[in-house]
Amino acid sequence: MQQNITKSAKFNGLIVGVLLSLKFILSVQKFNFLTFLALFISVFIIVALYRMAIRFRDFDNSGTITYKQALLHIFLIYVFGSIISSFVILIYTTFVNPNYLSTLLDMLLKTYDSFKFPIDDKSYKFLEMIYKPAPFAIMNVISSLFVGGFWGLILAGFVKKEKSIFEE
Repeated sequence: MQQNITKSAKFNGLIVGVLLSLKFILSVQKFNFLTFLALFISVFIIVALYRMAIRFRDFDNSGTITYKQALLHIFLIYVFGSIISSFVILIYTTFVNPNYLSTLLDMLLKTYDSFKFPIDDKSYKFLEMIYKPAPFAIMNVISSLFVGGFWGLILAGFVKKEKSIFEE
């Protein structure tokens, strides 16, 4: 069973990875329409996660799935997708637009300044370290663990389907 969940999650993770990558690429553009489209893709990813879990339940798992299995399947899909997306983020921030992260850091510092939030040298050095391509991509994977867990906890409740007591 575990092997089926992992195999299905890897395949579906590829699809979610492409969607997450597309969402990132559209969200970094300066056009409002593309940013709106990125928001639409975010909603589509949630629907896709649900449909992928239903498909796994119905076609690969004989029509039944426990909450734990559904949670694991959805979580793994999102993790595999976020790894693919992180590679795209790494390529984008290293080669396509190397100034993207420094611009993002400047915006963050301006926001801190507007709220009169003091930043000492140690905090500034830490932020500088995080806003480099490799650490930023790794932080994307780590934050995606929480996002995947969040959506897994919610969607697994809708996907689970136990065997009927009347079936053998």
